[in-house]
Amino acid sequence: MNVFLILCYECCLWILALLAIPKMLYQLVFYKKYRQSLLPRLGFDYPIFQQNGEPLIWIHAVSVGETKAVVSLVRELKQRFPSSLFVVSSITETGHAEAKRSLPFVDYHVYLPFDFSFIVRRLIKRASPDLVILCESDFWFNFMRLAKAQGASLVLVNGKLSEKSTHRFCKVPFFSKALFELFDFLCVQNALYEKRFIEAGASPEKIHITGNLKLDDEYPQLTAEEVTQWRQKLGIQPDQLVLTIGSSHHPEEQLILQLLKEIWKSFPTLKVIFVPRHPERFQEVGELLEKERLLWVAFTDINRRTGKEQAILIDAMGMLRMCYQLSDIAIVGGSFTSKVGGHNILEPCWYSKPVLFGPHMYSQPELVDLIKEYDAGKQVSEEQLQETLFHLLGDSAERQRMGQNGLELIRSLKGSTKRTLHVIDPLLHQLSVQDMDNNGEE
Repeated sequence: MNVFLILCYECCLWILALLAIPKMLYQLVFYKKYRQSLLPRLGFDYPIFQQNGEPLIWIHAVSVGETKAVVSLVRELKQRFPSSLFVVSSITETGHAEAKRSLPFVDYHVYLPFDFSFIVRRLIKRASPDLVILCESDFWFNFMRLAKAQGASLVLVNGKLSEKSTHRFCKVPFFSKALFELFDFLCVQNALYEKRFIEAGASPEKIHITGNLKLDDEYPQLTAEEVTQWRQKLGIQPDQLVLTIGSSHHPEEQLILQLLKEIWKSFPTLKVIFVPRHPERFQEVGELLEKERLLWVAFTDINRRTGKEQAILIDAMGMLRMCYQLSDIAIVGGSFTSKVGGHNILEPCWYSKPVLFGPHMYSQPELVDLIKEYDAGKQVSEEQLQETLFHLLGDSAERQRMGQNGLELIRSLKGSTKRTLHVIDPLLHQLSVQDMDNNGEE
Protein backbone atom coordinates (compact mmCIF):
# COMPACT_ATOMS: atom_id res chain seq x y z
CA MET A 1 0.00 0.00 0.00
CA ASN A 2 1.14 3.56 -0.72
CA VAL A 3 3.47 4.59 2.12
CA PHE A 4 2.84 8.27 1.40
CA LEU A 5 -0.92 7.75 1.88
CA ILE A 6 -0.36 6.02 5.23
CA LEU A 7 1.96 8.80 6.44
CA CYS A 8 -0.53 11.49 5.39
CA TYR A 9 -3.33 9.71 7.24
CA GLU A 10 -1.19 9.33 10.36
CA CYS A 11 -0.24 13.01 10.31
CA CYS A 12 -3.89 14.03 9.96
CA LEU A 13 -4.74 11.85 12.97
CA TRP A 14 -2.14 13.58 15.11
CA ILE A 15 -3.32 17.04 14.07
CA LEU A 16 -6.95 16.16 14.82
CA ALA A 17 -5.94 14.63 18.16
CA LEU A 18 -4.09 17.78 19.22
CA LEU A 19 -7.10 19.91 18.28
CA ALA A 20 -9.49 17.59 20.13
CA ILE A 21 -7.55 17.31 23.41
CA PRO A 22 -8.87 20.55 25.02
CA LYS A 23 -12.50 19.63 24.35
CA MET A 24 -11.99 16.06 25.56
CA LEU A 25 -10.34 17.22 28.78
CA TYR A 26 -13.19 19.68 29.39
CA GLN A 27 -15.82 16.97 28.90
CA LEU A 28 -13.80 14.54 31.02
CA VAL A 29 -13.61 16.95 33.97
CA PHE A 30 -17.01 18.63 33.84
CA TYR A 31 -19.26 15.99 32.24
CA LYS A 32 -17.42 12.85 33.39
CA LYS A 33 -17.27 11.71 29.78
CA TYR A 34 -14.64 9.19 28.59
CA ARG A 35 -13.85 8.02 32.14
CA GLN A 36 -14.49 4.39 31.25
CA SER A 37 -13.33 4.49 27.65
CA LEU A 38 -10.21 6.70 27.59
CA LEU A 39 -7.64 4.14 28.75
CA PRO A 40 -8.92 1.30 26.51
CA ARG A 41 -9.03 3.67 23.56
CA LEU A 42 -5.39 4.49 24.24
CA GLY A 43 -4.62 0.77 24.03
CA PHE A 44 -4.45 -0.04 27.74
CA ASP A 45 -6.37 -2.66 29.74
CA TYR A 46 -7.08 -4.84 26.73
CA PRO A 47 -8.02 -8.49 27.31
CA ILE A 48 -5.90 -11.40 26.21
CA PHE A 49 -7.97 -13.21 23.59
CA GLN A 50 -8.11 -16.92 24.38
CA GLN A 51 -8.46 -18.27 20.84
CA ASN A 52 -7.23 -21.86 21.09
CA GLY A 53 -6.98 -22.01 17.31
CA GLU A 54 -10.65 -21.11 16.75
CA PRO A 55 -11.64 -18.43 14.21
CA LEU A 56 -12.12 -14.93 15.65
CA ILE A 57 -14.95 -12.77 14.32
CA TRP A 58 -14.67 -9.07 15.14
CA ILE A 59 -17.78 -6.87 14.90
CA HIS A 60 -17.40 -3.10 15.18
CA ALA A 61 -20.48 -1.02 15.99
CA VAL A 62 -19.58 2.53 16.95
CA SER A 63 -22.52 3.43 19.22
CA VAL A 64 -26.03 2.49 20.37
CA GLY A 65 -27.83 2.55 17.03
CA GLU A 66 -25.22 0.50 15.19
CA THR A 67 -25.06 -1.99 18.05
CA LYS A 68 -28.80 -2.56 17.95
CA ALA A 69 -28.59 -2.98 14.18
CA VAL A 70 -26.14 -5.90 14.28
CA VAL A 71 -27.88 -7.92 17.02
CA SER A 72 -29.81 -10.21 14.68
CA LEU A 73 -26.76 -10.75 12.44
CA VAL A 74 -24.41 -11.56 15.32
CA ARG A 75 -26.99 -13.91 16.81
CA GLU A 76 -27.17 -15.84 13.51
CA LEU A 77 -23.38 -15.98 13.22
CA LYS A 78 -23.05 -17.26 16.78
CA GLN A 79 -25.47 -20.09 16.02
CA ARG A 80 -23.53 -20.96 12.88
CA PHE A 81 -20.09 -20.73 14.53
CA PRO A 82 -20.67 -21.60 18.21
CA SER A 83 -17.01 -22.41 18.90
CA SER A 84 -15.61 -19.25 17.29
CA LEU A 85 -14.57 -16.27 19.37
CA PHE A 86 -16.69 -13.15 18.98
CA VAL A 87 -15.43 -9.65 19.78
CA VAL A 88 -17.72 -6.62 19.68
CA SER A 89 -16.03 -3.22 19.74
CA SER A 90 -17.58 0.18 20.37
CA ILE A 91 -16.33 3.75 20.54
CA THR A 92 -18.87 5.42 22.81
CA GLU A 93 -19.57 4.39 26.39
CA THR A 94 -23.29 4.19 25.65
CA GLY A 95 -22.55 1.87 22.73
CA HIS A 96 -20.34 -0.29 24.95
CA ALA A 97 -23.11 -0.57 27.55
CA GLU A 98 -25.67 -1.42 24.85
CA ALA A 99 -23.37 -4.13 23.47
CA LYS A 100 -23.11 -5.76 26.89
CA ARG A 101 -26.88 -5.59 27.30
CA SER A 102 -28.02 -6.75 23.87
CA LEU A 103 -25.10 -9.07 22.98
CA PRO A 104 -24.31 -10.85 26.25
CA PHE A 105 -23.38 -14.06 24.45
CA VAL A 106 -20.24 -12.70 22.73
CA ASP A 107 -16.86 -13.47 24.25
CA TYR A 108 -15.39 -9.97 24.52
CA HIS A 109 -16.83 -6.45 24.69
CA VAL A 110 -14.10 -3.90 24.02
CA TYR A 111 -13.51 -0.30 22.99
CA LEU A 112 -11.90 0.27 19.61
CA PRO A 113 -8.66 2.19 20.21
CA PHE A 114 -7.79 5.48 18.58
CA ASP A 115 -6.66 4.65 15.05
CA PHE A 116 -2.94 5.34 15.50
CA SER A 117 -0.95 2.57 13.88
CA PHE A 118 1.33 1.99 16.90
CA ILE A 119 -1.75 1.27 19.05
CA VAL A 120 -3.84 -0.67 16.53
CA ARG A 121 -0.95 -2.83 15.32
CA ARG A 122 -0.48 -4.35 18.80
CA LEU A 123 -4.19 -5.04 19.08
CA ILE A 124 -4.50 -6.69 15.66
CA LYS A 125 -1.43 -8.83 16.32
CA ARG A 126 -2.90 -9.95 19.64
CA ALA A 127 -6.39 -10.69 18.27
CA SER A 128 -5.49 -11.90 14.75
CA PRO A 129 -9.11 -11.66 13.51
CA ASP A 130 -10.29 -13.88 10.67
CA LEU A 131 -13.37 -11.83 9.80
CA VAL A 132 -13.98 -8.15 10.57
CA ILE A 133 -17.51 -6.80 10.21
CA LEU A 134 -18.06 -3.04 10.35
CA CYS A 135 -21.52 -1.54 10.70
CA GLU A 136 -22.94 1.43 8.79
CA SER A 137 -20.28 4.14 8.29
CA ASP A 138 -17.47 3.99 10.83
CA PHE A 139 -14.29 3.50 8.81
CA TRP A 140 -10.89 3.47 10.49
CA PHE A 141 -8.14 3.15 7.92
CA ASN A 142 -5.33 1.77 10.08
CA PHE A 143 -7.58 -0.73 11.84
CA MET A 144 -8.89 -1.95 8.50
CA ARG A 145 -5.60 -2.12 6.59
CA LEU A 146 -3.72 -3.81 9.44
CA ALA A 147 -6.49 -6.38 9.93
CA LYS A 148 -6.42 -7.03 6.19
CA ALA A 149 -2.64 -7.37 6.23
CA GLN A 150 -2.98 -9.90 9.05
CA GLY A 151 -5.22 -12.02 6.81
CA ALA A 152 -8.71 -10.95 7.86
CA SER A 153 -11.65 -10.60 5.50
CA LEU A 154 -13.46 -7.26 5.73
CA VAL A 155 -17.20 -6.73 5.34
CA LEU A 156 -19.40 -3.67 5.70
CA VAL A 157 -22.97 -4.39 6.81
CA ASN A 158 -25.98 -2.07 6.96
CA GLY A 159 -23.81 0.37 5.03
CA LYS A 160 -24.77 4.00 4.63
CA LEU A 161 -23.13 7.27 3.63
CA SER A 162 -24.50 10.72 4.33
CA GLU A 163 -24.43 13.33 1.61
CA LYS A 164 -21.85 15.30 3.58
CA SER A 165 -19.56 12.26 3.97
CA THR A 166 -19.87 11.47 0.27
CA HIS A 167 -18.71 14.97 -0.65
CA ARG A 168 -15.77 14.65 1.73
CA PHE A 169 -14.69 11.31 0.26
CA CYS A 170 -14.99 12.72 -3.26
CA LYS A 171 -12.50 15.45 -2.34
CA VAL A 172 -9.82 12.83 -1.52
CA PRO A 173 -10.36 10.10 -4.15
CA PHE A 174 -6.85 8.69 -3.70
CA PHE A 175 -7.71 7.97 -0.04
CA SER A 176 -11.33 6.87 -0.38
CA LYS A 177 -10.55 4.42 -3.19
CA ALA A 178 -7.80 2.82 -1.10
CA LEU A 179 -10.11 2.70 1.93
CA PHE A 180 -13.06 1.03 0.20
CA GLU A 181 -10.80 -1.34 -1.75
CA LEU A 182 -9.97 -3.02 1.56
CA PHE A 183 -13.51 -4.42 1.78
CA ASP A 184 -14.39 -7.82 0.35
CA PHE A 185 -18.09 -6.92 0.36
CA LEU A 186 -20.10 -3.77 1.04
CA CYS A 187 -23.68 -4.58 2.05
CA VAL A 188 -25.65 -1.33 1.89
CA GLN A 189 -29.18 -0.43 2.90
CA ASN A 190 -30.62 0.86 -0.36
CA ALA A 191 -29.97 2.17 -3.88
CA LEU A 192 -29.30 5.72 -2.67
CA TYR A 193 -26.38 4.54 -0.52
CA GLU A 194 -25.16 2.27 -3.31
CA LYS A 195 -24.94 5.33 -5.56
CA ARG A 196 -23.09 7.34 -2.90
CA PHE A 197 -20.52 4.60 -2.24
CA ILE A 198 -19.80 4.37 -5.96
CA GLU A 199 -19.39 8.16 -6.14
CA ALA A 200 -17.03 7.98 -3.15
CA GLY A 201 -14.77 5.48 -4.91
CA ALA A 202 -16.04 1.99 -4.00
CA SER A 203 -15.99 -0.71 -6.68
CA PRO A 204 -19.57 -1.37 -7.91
CA GLU A 205 -19.00 -5.12 -8.10
CA LYS A 206 -18.37 -5.24 -4.34
CA ILE A 207 -21.62 -3.47 -3.41
CA HIS A 208 -24.84 -5.35 -2.62
CA ILE A 209 -28.18 -3.92 -1.50
CA THR A 210 -29.34 -5.97 1.48
CA GLY A 211 -31.76 -3.67 3.35
CA ASN A 212 -31.73 -2.33 6.89
CA LEU A 213 -30.58 -4.73 9.63
CA LYS A 214 -32.33 -2.65 12.29
CA LEU A 215 -35.64 -4.05 11.10
CA ASP A 216 -34.63 -7.66 11.81
CA ASP A 217 -33.98 -7.28 15.51
CA GLU A 218 -36.65 -8.79 17.74
CA TYR A 219 -37.66 -5.91 19.97
CA PRO A 220 -38.62 -6.79 23.56
CA GLN A 221 -42.37 -6.77 24.08
CA LEU A 222 -44.00 -6.12 27.45
CA THR A 223 -47.13 -8.04 28.32
CA ALA A 224 -50.30 -6.09 29.13
CA GLU A 225 -49.70 -6.87 32.80
CA GLU A 226 -46.11 -5.58 32.62
CA VAL A 227 -47.27 -2.37 30.92
CA THR A 228 -49.72 -1.83 33.79
CA GLN A 229 -46.99 -2.50 36.36
CA TRP A 230 -44.57 -0.06 34.72
CA ARG A 231 -47.20 2.66 34.48
CA GLN A 232 -47.97 2.19 38.17
CA LYS A 233 -44.25 2.31 39.00
CA LEU A 234 -43.90 5.62 37.15
CA GLY A 235 -47.05 7.09 38.67
CA ILE A 236 -49.11 7.00 35.46
CA GLN A 237 -52.85 6.50 35.85
CA PRO A 238 -54.70 4.08 33.49
CA ASP A 239 -56.55 6.91 31.71
CA GLN A 240 -53.57 9.27 31.38
CA LEU A 241 -52.14 10.06 27.97
CA VAL A 242 -48.37 9.60 27.70
CA LEU A 243 -45.93 11.32 25.35
CA THR A 244 -42.36 10.00 25.14
CA ILE A 245 -39.59 12.23 23.80
CA GLY A 246 -36.81 9.81 22.92
CA SER A 247 -33.15 10.28 21.97
CA SER A 248 -33.32 14.04 22.48
CA HIS A 249 -30.38 16.42 22.13
CA HIS A 250 -29.75 20.02 23.18
CA PRO A 251 -31.77 22.23 22.62
CA GLU A 252 -34.70 19.97 21.73
CA GLU A 253 -36.04 19.59 25.26
CA GLN A 254 -36.25 23.38 25.62
CA LEU A 255 -38.03 23.71 22.29
CA ILE A 256 -40.61 21.02 23.09
CA LEU A 257 -41.21 22.29 26.62
CA GLN A 258 -42.26 25.68 25.27
CA LEU A 259 -44.88 23.97 23.11
CA LEU A 260 -46.06 21.76 25.94
CA LYS A 261 -47.01 24.73 28.10
CA GLU A 262 -49.96 25.39 25.78
CA ILE A 263 -50.76 21.71 25.33
CA TRP A 264 -50.96 21.13 29.09
CA LYS A 265 -53.71 23.76 29.25
CA SER A 266 -55.93 21.53 27.08
CA PHE A 267 -54.55 18.19 28.32
CA PRO A 268 -53.64 18.89 31.96
CA THR A 269 -53.09 15.22 32.87
CA LEU A 270 -50.70 14.53 29.97
CA LYS A 271 -47.59 12.76 31.25
CA VAL A 272 -44.37 13.49 29.35
CA ILE A 273 -41.38 11.13 29.52
CA PHE A 274 -37.99 12.60 28.58
CA VAL A 275 -35.30 10.12 27.47
CA PRO A 276 -32.13 12.08 26.52
CA ARG A 277 -29.81 10.41 24.05
CA HIS A 278 -26.64 10.76 26.12
CA PRO A 279 -26.27 10.07 29.87
CA GLU A 280 -23.97 13.04 30.43
CA ARG A 281 -26.98 15.26 29.71
CA PHE A 282 -29.24 13.79 32.41
CA GLN A 283 -28.27 16.51 34.89
CA GLU A 284 -28.64 19.25 32.28
CA VAL A 285 -32.18 18.16 31.38
CA GLY A 286 -33.09 17.86 35.06
CA GLU A 287 -31.91 21.42 35.66
CA LEU A 288 -34.00 22.56 32.70
CA LEU A 289 -37.15 20.92 34.10
CA GLU A 290 -36.44 22.55 37.45
CA LYS A 291 -35.88 25.94 35.81
CA GLU A 292 -39.23 25.66 34.02
CA ARG A 293 -40.87 25.02 37.41
CA LEU A 294 -42.47 21.79 36.34
CA LEU A 295 -43.58 19.00 38.61
CA TRP A 296 -41.16 16.24 37.67
CA VAL A 297 -39.30 13.23 39.00
CA ALA A 298 -36.20 11.35 37.87
CA PHE A 299 -36.43 7.62 37.32
CA THR A 300 -33.56 6.96 39.71
CA ASP A 301 -35.59 8.80 42.35
CA ILE A 302 -38.96 7.36 41.33
CA ASN A 303 -39.90 6.29 44.86
CA ARG A 304 -40.41 9.98 45.66
CA ARG A 305 -43.11 10.35 43.01
CA THR A 306 -46.49 11.76 44.03
CA GLY A 307 -48.36 10.83 40.84
CA LYS A 308 -48.98 14.50 40.10
CA GLU A 309 -45.79 14.96 38.09
CA GLN A 310 -46.09 16.46 34.62
CA ALA A 311 -42.78 15.00 33.48
CA ILE A 312 -40.54 12.02 34.16
CA LEU A 313 -36.82 12.15 33.35
CA ILE A 314 -35.36 8.75 32.49
CA ASP A 315 -31.82 9.06 33.83
CA ALA A 316 -30.84 5.45 33.15
CA MET A 317 -29.77 3.60 30.04
CA GLY A 318 -31.62 0.91 28.07
CA MET A 319 -35.17 2.06 28.86
CA LEU A 320 -36.29 3.84 25.69
CA ARG A 321 -38.15 0.91 24.16
CA MET A 322 -39.99 0.28 27.41
CA CYS A 323 -41.05 3.93 27.45
CA TYR A 324 -42.37 3.74 23.91
CA GLN A 325 -44.58 0.85 24.97
CA LEU A 326 -46.13 2.92 27.75
CA SER A 327 -46.85 5.80 25.39
CA ASP A 328 -49.64 7.03 23.17
CA ILE A 329 -47.37 9.17 20.97
CA ALA A 330 -43.60 9.23 20.45
CA ILE A 331 -41.33 12.07 19.36
CA VAL A 332 -37.90 10.93 18.18
CA GLY A 333 -35.21 13.53 18.79
CA GLY A 334 -32.05 14.35 16.95
CA SER A 335 -34.36 15.64 14.22
CA PHE A 336 -35.11 19.16 15.49
CA THR A 337 -31.43 20.11 15.46
CA SER A 338 -29.32 20.31 12.33
CA LYS A 339 -26.25 18.99 14.16
CA VAL A 340 -27.49 15.39 14.43
CA GLY A 341 -29.52 14.39 11.39
CA GLY A 342 -32.04 12.07 13.04
CA HIS A 343 -32.24 8.71 14.77
CA ASN A 344 -34.22 5.50 14.26
CA ILE A 345 -37.78 6.74 13.77
CA LEU A 346 -39.00 3.17 13.20
CA GLU A 347 -38.54 2.10 16.84
CA PRO A 348 -41.98 3.35 17.98
CA CYS A 349 -43.55 1.53 15.01
CA TRP A 350 -42.59 -1.81 16.56
CA TYR A 351 -45.03 -0.99 19.34
CA SER A 352 -47.77 0.45 17.09
CA LYS A 353 -47.16 4.03 18.29
CA PRO A 354 -47.48 7.02 15.94
CA VAL A 355 -44.14 8.77 15.59
CA LEU A 356 -43.36 12.46 15.12
CA PHE A 357 -39.97 13.78 14.05
CA GLY A 358 -38.42 17.00 12.84
CA PRO A 359 -37.08 18.35 9.55
CA HIS A 360 -33.41 17.40 10.07
CA MET A 361 -33.32 13.73 9.03
CA TYR A 362 -30.42 13.83 6.56
CA SER A 363 -28.72 10.76 8.09
CA GLN A 364 -31.89 8.63 7.82
CA PRO A 365 -33.60 9.65 4.54
CA GLU A 366 -34.83 6.15 3.69
CA LEU A 367 -36.66 5.88 7.02
CA VAL A 368 -38.47 9.15 6.36
CA ASP A 369 -39.67 7.81 3.01
CA LEU A 370 -40.97 4.64 4.64
CA ILE A 371 -42.85 6.45 7.40
CA LYS A 372 -44.48 8.72 4.84
CA GLU A 373 -45.30 5.85 2.48
CA TYR A 374 -47.09 3.90 5.21
CA ASP A 375 -48.50 6.97 6.96
CA ALA A 376 -47.12 5.71 10.26
CA GLY A 377 -46.08 9.13 11.53
CA LYS A 378 -45.44 12.70 10.53
CA GLN A 379 -42.41 14.81 9.77
CA VAL A 380 -43.12 18.28 11.12
CA SER A 381 -41.36 21.59 11.53
CA GLU A 382 -40.99 23.27 14.91
CA GLU A 383 -43.97 25.45 14.02
CA GLN A 384 -46.15 22.47 13.06
CA LEU A 385 -45.29 20.29 16.06
CA GLN A 386 -47.69 21.90 18.53
CA GLU A 387 -50.69 21.74 16.19
CA THR A 388 -49.91 18.12 15.29
CA LEU A 389 -49.67 17.14 18.95
CA PHE A 390 -53.01 18.83 19.69
CA HIS A 391 -54.62 16.86 16.87
CA LEU A 392 -53.20 13.45 17.78
CA LEU A 393 -53.77 13.78 21.52
CA GLY A 394 -57.42 14.51 20.84
CA ASP A 395 -57.99 11.74 18.28
CA SER A 396 -57.51 8.21 19.61
CA ALA A 397 -58.79 6.64 16.36
CA GLU A 398 -56.11 8.46 14.37
CA ARG A 399 -53.41 7.35 16.80
CA GLN A 400 -54.55 3.75 16.50
CA ARG A 401 -54.69 3.92 12.69
CA MET A 402 -51.16 5.31 12.41
CA GLY A 403 -49.88 2.79 14.95
CA GLN A 404 -51.27 -0.13 12.95
CA ASN A 405 -49.71 1.31 9.81
CA GLY A 406 -46.38 1.29 11.63
CA LEU A 407 -46.73 -2.40 12.44
CA GLU A 408 -47.47 -3.17 8.79
CA LEU A 409 -44.37 -1.22 7.82
CA ILE A 410 -42.16 -3.25 10.14
CA ARG A 411 -43.59 -6.56 8.93
CA SER A 412 -42.94 -5.62 5.31
CA LEU A 413 -39.23 -4.94 5.71
CA LYS A 414 -37.77 -7.98 7.44
CA GLY A 415 -35.16 -10.19 5.80
CA SER A 416 -32.01 -8.05 5.72
CA THR A 417 -30.09 -10.48 7.93
CA LYS A 418 -30.68 -13.38 5.53
CA ARG A 419 -29.74 -11.27 2.51
CA THR A 420 -26.54 -10.11 4.23
CA LEU A 421 -25.55 -13.66 5.17
CA HIS A 422 -26.20 -14.79 1.60
CA VAL A 423 -23.82 -12.12 0.24
CA ILE A 424 -20.97 -12.91 2.64
CA ASP A 425 -21.49 -16.68 2.44
CA PRO A 426 -18.19 -17.27 0.56
CA LEU A 427 -16.30 -15.76 3.50
CA LEU A 428 -18.36 -17.75 6.00
CA HIS A 429 -17.60 -20.91 4.04
CA GLN A 430 -13.89 -20.22 4.47
CA LEU A 431 -14.45 -19.88 8.22
CA SER A 432 -16.35 -23.18 8.27
CA VAL A 433 -13.46 -24.94 6.53
CA GLN A 434 -11.00 -23.40 8.97
CA ASP A 435 -13.20 -24.42 11.88
CA MET A 436 -13.42 -28.03 10.65
CA ASP A 437 -9.66 -28.16 10.07
CA ASN A 438 -9.01 -26.96 13.63
CA ASN A 439 -11.44 -29.50 15.06
CA GLY A 440 -9.84 -32.21 12.94
CA GLU A 441 -6.42 -31.37 14.27
CA GLU A 442 -7.71 -31.68 17.80
